[in-house]
Formats: sequence, C-alpha cells, structure tokens
Amino acid sequence: MLEVLTPLNKVERVSRSIDSSNFVAVPGIWGALGTTGALTNITTGVESGLRKLIISSASSNVYESHDIEVGRITTVESFGIRVKVDTEGYVHQVDQGDFLVVCAEDGSEGKLVAVSQAAAGDYYRVAQIEEVDEANSTITYRTITPSAVTCTGEESSSSS
Repeated sequence: MLEVLTPLNKVERVSRSIDSSNFVAVPGIWGALGTTGALTNITTGVESGLRKLIISSASSNVYESHDIEVGRITTVESFGIRVKVDTEGYVHQVDQGDFLVVCAEDGSEGKLVAVSQAAAGDYYRVAQIEEVDEANSTITYRTITPSAVTCTGEESSSSS
C-alpha cells in the first residue's frame, strides 16, 4: 500500500524509462537511477547510488498499463513529500525519527530500512519517519535531500 499524503504537481512526478520486460513496478518501493536516467530494480548487494520512489504500477488502470507497456514509470522527484506505506514499503522495526535508506537485502530489495538496521555498505538517507502506526503496520515518512551514509551493520556514520 502506498498513500501519498502531499498534493503533487507535475514537477514532482517524473516519468522515467524502464526495461518493461524485467522491471518490478510496485508503488511504495524504490528504484535505482542509472547513469542514463533510466530506472532499474534494486538488486541484492548493491547499496550505493541514487534512488527514486516509485508511485505507479502495472495495473488494470488504462493509463498506468500503457505507461509500463511503453517502457516508462512514474517516480517522485521532490523532497519533503509525505508518504504512508505498509510493510510492502519498509522492513524491520522502525521508530519515529529514524532516518531511512533503501534496502538491498535479499527479498527486501527497494524497501526502506532504518539506518541502524541496514547491512554494511554505502547508502543514501532518503527519508525520515514522522509516524509509526504499529496496530496497522504502517509508517508515515517525509522524503529528504539524499545524504551519504556508511553503515557497518551495527552502527552508521555520516559522510559528506
């Protein structure tokens, strides 16, 4: 489940090219931005690189289905967007105020994880949690300006 809580205008929604034969289009997960500007799936073990939040999917919706068929998908490009997701969009235990990075662990690729819970590697912090609803297993977060962070698997340190 993905619910964008901030009204978006066309400047904040960008259509990115994808390889429609193998791209997993799930709203609420994040994709990797390649050097050509195309979006790819997050793959296991690949942590670093720019990430974009996917907000459209292959569905019965005529517009979305056509978008995917022609090799494009919609992402959020602005910072400060408030988003609510369930466990489709994040993994592990998280707390209010946690900074989030995009996970590259097997089975959780593209989902958000707290910096303190991320596997060792180089990441970009992309969001911060504002609300945690444990009863419904949802979190509300705000996207932030990406900043580099190195995780050791137990603790993390910022880098500029």
